[in-house]
Amino acid sequence: LLAEGLCNKTIATRSEIALTTVKWHLQNIFGKLQARNRTEAVVKAQELDLISKTEP
Repeated sequence: LLAEGLCNKTIATRSEIALTTVKWHLQNIFGKLQARNRTEAVVKAQELDLISKTEP
């Protein structure tokens, strides 16, 4: 969902979890990938083949 460019609120709604839970998970993802922002996290995840590369 992050790679689709969705905002935290939309991710929370689609996943049926609290907004604070989404934020907590994103901070953990950023830390594990050593990413400073959403875009960097997606790029690093793609480089590590954790998610498939998306077409524009």
